[in-house]
Formats: sequence, structure tokens, C-alpha cells
Amino acid sequence: MLSWMVWTTPVAIAFIGIFLMITGMTIWGHYSPPHRRKGLLQVVTDRGDRLYIALLAFAFVMVISFGIEGTNALYMAIGAATVSGVILKWG
Repeated sequence: MLSWMVWTTPVAIAFIGIFLMITGMTIWGHYSPPHRRKGLLQVVTDRGDRLYIALLAFAFVMVISFGIEGTNALYMAIGAATVSGVILKWG
């Protein structure tokens, strides 16, 4: 069924992680409705909006890191995860 795409372990882990985050946010939102607030980004968001922005920021930092010659992808992934964590917590 999925033979048209080469699934490597990191890609599969990333997609499974995103799926689990969205599923977790759906369940969490069912039991505890999100509150909108203005945070570090100076935009009124709820936790679902911040998750979306954090995923975009992670992807953006990783794409930029691929364009910079001589960068270590692991260090850039750690940095991107840190940026995403800050957005999720205080964004």
C-alpha cells in the first residue's frame, strides 16, 4: 500500500510523532477546552494554534539549516525543538 514512498525510520518517527501530538491535543481539548491568551508572540492564540505555529517553526528552522553548509542536522534539530518548545509554552 505504501510502497510508492520510501519510508525511512526518521521520517516514520516524525509522522508518528505529529499524529500522536494531534491526537493528544484532540483528546485534551475534549476534556479541557483551550483558553485563548496573548503570549510571547503578541498574538491571541490557543494551544492548538501554538502547536501549529511550533510545527511550522520547526520545519522552517530545519529547512534553513539544510541550506547552510557545514551545519550538523542533530544540533539544528535540537535548536528547532527548543524554539518549538518555547512557542508551545510561552507563545
